Amino acid sequence: MRKEAPAMSLRLQFAILVVLAGALGAGWWLLAGNPGTAGDGKAKPRRAASATPVITEPVSFAPDRTTLRLVGTGRAIRSAALHSKAAGEVVEVAFSADEAVAAGQILLRLGSKHQSLGVRLAEVAFKEARRTTQRMEKLAPQGHASRARLDAARAEMQSAAIRLEQAEAELADRIVRAPFAGFVGLTEVEVGDRIDEDVAIAGLDDRSEILVEFAVPEDRSTRIAIGGRIKVRPWSRPDTWIDGVITALDSRIAGAAHSLKVRARIPNADGLIRPGGSFEVRIDVTGRSYPRIKEVAVLWSRDGAYVWRVSEGAAEKVFVRMIRRDGGRVLVDGPIRAGDEIVVEGVQGLRIGQKLKTRPASAAAGKTS
Repeated sequence: MRKEAPAMSLRLQFAILVVLAGALGAGWWLLAGNPGTAGDGKAKPRRAASATPVITEPVSFAPDRTTLRLVGTGRAIRSAALHSKAAGEVVEVAFSADEAVAAGQILLRLGSKHQSLGVRLAEVAFKEARRTTQRMEKLAPQGHASRARLDAARAEMQSAAIRLEQAEAELADRIVRAPFAGFVGLTEVEVGDRIDEDVAIAGLDDRSEILVEFAVPEDRSTRIAIGGRIKVRPWSRPDTWIDGVITALDSRIAGAAHSLKVRARIPNADGLIRPGGSFEVRIDVTGRSYPRIKEVAVLWSRDGAYVWRVSEGAAEKVFVRMIRRDGGRVLVDGPIRAGDEIVVEGVQGLRIGQKLKTRPASAAAGKTS
């Protein structure tokens, strides 16, 4: 029995220590202030978690408008390389380089003595054939000429008329005329030269309007249409912007460049823009509409860009795809509807489901001002 007394004493001591520790803990809890009780020992209600103040702005949609900046090349509305229809010696060059000429104006003459003689001979033959035919037409009804002789006379007159027309055409081919109004270019042909149909006399350009050709990248080609408006600036006149209109599109995408060839027309009434020049081309392209929000509202994570949307008074993370920047705002693509409230200030430190105390950006700006 004496051997068990010390064990009993130790157990009693341990129990006393446990009771004292519990009493001390309860006293500290009461002194520190129980959140569920007031200082007088009465229970008080638990304080609700406070909402985070943020500034929001409703979402509006805007079309994706971009400006394409391209390089184009100009050419005349009509162009022609002038050639003679016949071979011969040049007797007159009736134009100067870069001279404005009218349609049908004589530009060059070849020697035509033999052709003029041919026309005179053909005229004599035609007149004689016509007199013979007229005489036969008087004699045949009276029986003094046979029907066969009348038919032969008429056939001869028709042949003579054709030979005269041929002679006149050969004479006309000795003269080179402007097929349309325009500006004639430089020439290497001089009086005394012998030329044939293969010799290029000069170029003729109708530059009252200029066709500007350029290539649009394949990914923007579906936004280009005939009748679309463009602006061009000639490199020769860097201070001048000219309005133009798209008049033609190629039927296919160019394989190597992956671009669509486009042709537009611009006015050039004063003729100062010359064919072959280069142009800076600007086209305003309008695409589909996207949500347009303040750039500061967009945050980034390892999963991509996102914004905070107010959903039933709480923060909701919405991932978006950036389309382009637009003067302090951005166009984004994502599951956002018009009118959704997006947090534009106070975005740092927000968590999904966090309660929000919202204030419109318009009201905040008015208070600031």
